[in-house]
Amino acid sequence: MSVTRHLVHEDAQSLAEAAALAAAGHLNERVAAAGRATLSLTGGSVGVKTAAALAGTEVDWSRVTIFLGDERFVPAGHPDRNDGQLAEVLFDAVGDRATIHRWPARGDEFDDVDAAAEAFLTEVDLPGAGGDEPLFDVTLLGMGPEGHIDSLFPHTPAIAETDRLAVGVRDCPKPPPERLTFTLPAVRRSRHVIVVATGEGKAEAVAKGLGGADPADWPVAGAVGTESTTFHLDGPAASLVS
Repeated sequence: MSVTRHLVHEDAQSLAEAAALAAAGHLNERVAAAGRATLSLTGGSVGVKTAAALAGTEVDWSRVTIFLGDERFVPAGHPDRNDGQLAEVLFDAVGDRATIHRWPARGDEFDDVDAAAEAFLTEVDLPGAGGDEPLFDVTLLGMGPEGHIDSLFPHTPAIAETDRLAVGVRDCPKPPPERLTFTLPAVRRSRHVIVVATGEGKAEAVAKGLGGADPADWPVAGAVGTESTTFHLDGPAASLVS
C-alpha cells in the first residue's frame, strides 16, 4: 500500500538536503535489489538545489539511469533548458557514470514538439514501458503555485492525457510556450514520488495535493507513487496542511 506524508524543514537548503538523502536511499535500495535504478529529475529553483545536494550523496551512479521530467522545447544550449541547469549541479559531477536521457532540442532534426515527443518515446528505452510495472524508482517533482508538476498544468490537454507516457505541450501558460513532458500515467508509475516546495505561495497547492483534489484542477494531487509519496516543505508551504 502506498504511503503519503509530508515533512517540514527549516529552509530551502535543509529541505533540499533531506529530499536528496531520501532519493539516494531509494536509489541505493533499488540498486541493491535489482542491480539498477531509475531517477526522474525536476528543474526549478528547489529542484535544482535538490539535484545539487544529490551530487554529494553516496550513490553508485554507474547503475543509475536519469531522465528529466520535462524540458523546454528550445535549441540545445539555450538557458531555458532544464538539462543545462542540471548539468551544472549534477550531470557534470557524475560524468559518464550515469546514463542520462535528455529530451530532444528544437533544431534541424526536430521543429515540431509533438514529433519530438513521439521520437523520444521511440528512441529511449523506458524500463517496463510496455507493461504496468514502475518506470521510475524515484521521481523528484517541483511544483508551481497552481499545482503544476513537470509541464502538466491545470485544465490542459497534457494533464488530461490517460494513455501516452510523454507528450508535447503547446500554449503552455508559463513561457516558453512549447514543452516536452512526462504525463501523469508516467509519473504514477514511480515507486517513490518526492515533491519539493517552499513559500507561502505554494501552500494552497500543497494542501490540495495532500488532500486528494482532482488532478485536472491541481495536477500535483495526481502525483502518487506506488510505494510512497513524500512532500518536503518549508514552514510557509506547509501552513495550510492540517
